[in-house]
Amino acid sequence: MEKWQSHKNIDKTGSVMSQVSSQHKLLIESNRRYIRTLCEVTLFLCRQGLAFRGHNEAPSSMNQGNFKEACNMISKLYPEFAQKYKEKTNYTSHGVQDELINICAGLSNDTIIQEVKDVGIFGIMCDEARCFKDEQMALCLRYCKGLEIKERFIGFIDCSYKQDAETLSKTMLDYLKQCNLNPQLAIVAQSYDGASVMSGRFNGVQAKIKEKHPYAIFTHCMAHKVNLVVLDMCKIVKV
Repeated sequence: MEKWQSHKNIDKTGSVMSQVSSQHKLLIESNRRYIRTLCEVTLFLCRQGLAFRGHNEAPSSMNQGNFKEACNMISKLYPEFAQKYKEKTNYTSHGVQDELINICAGLSNDTIIQEVKDVGIFGIMCDEARCFKDEQMALCLRYCKGLEIKERFIGFIDCSYKQDAETLSKTMLDYLKQCNLNPQLAIVAQSYDGASVMSGRFNGVQAKIKEKHPYAIFTHCMAHKVNLVVLDMCKIVKV
C-alpha cells in the first residue's frame, strides 16, 4: 500500500528525475537573471562614460569602484541577487568585467556594421593619441540612416609599430575587413586632422585611401580647425 500510495503521489509531485530537472531549470533561470543584471550594470556604466574599477576593490574598502558599488546597491534591494553576489564565485572580477565589456562592444559593433551594410556607403574619421609607448587610433564611421546622420565609434587600432601613411591606411582598411565591411562598399568621405601624414595631397593617408576608393573626399576635421584658430588667437590677443 505504501508503494501504491507513493506511485499515486508521483502524479501530483512528479518523479525524482522531473523534480531534479525542474530544480535545475530554476537554477539556470536564476543564474541568467543574475548575469543579466551584471550586463545591465555594464551597459549603464558604458552609456554614462564611467570608470569600472576602483583603486581598492577589497571588501573592506570604502569605495570598491563603480561596478562593484553598483552591485552592492542592487544587493541591498534584491535578496536573490544578494545571495549570488555574496558567493565566492560571483563573476565580478576584473577578467569578467573585461569580458562583459567586450561582449557588449561586439554586439554594438555588429549592429553598427549591419546598418552600414544596409546603407552601402559610408565615411571614415580617425585620430591618434599616444600614451607612453602605445599609439592608438580611434576609428569612427559616418553614414546616413534614413535622413538622420550617424557617427559611430567602432574601435581603437594599435598603430604603435609604425605611423607612416602607407602603414596607417593599410591598418585602417584591414580593420574594416575584420569588421566584415567588404571592400566593395564605397568609402565616400574621410576626415582627419591637418598633419601632413594624414592630409598630404600626394603621399598622405587620404591620398592612399583615394587610390582604392576614388570617391572618398577628404575634409579637414572641423574640430581641429577650430582648435587651430583658438591657438592662433591666443598667441595674438594679449590679455
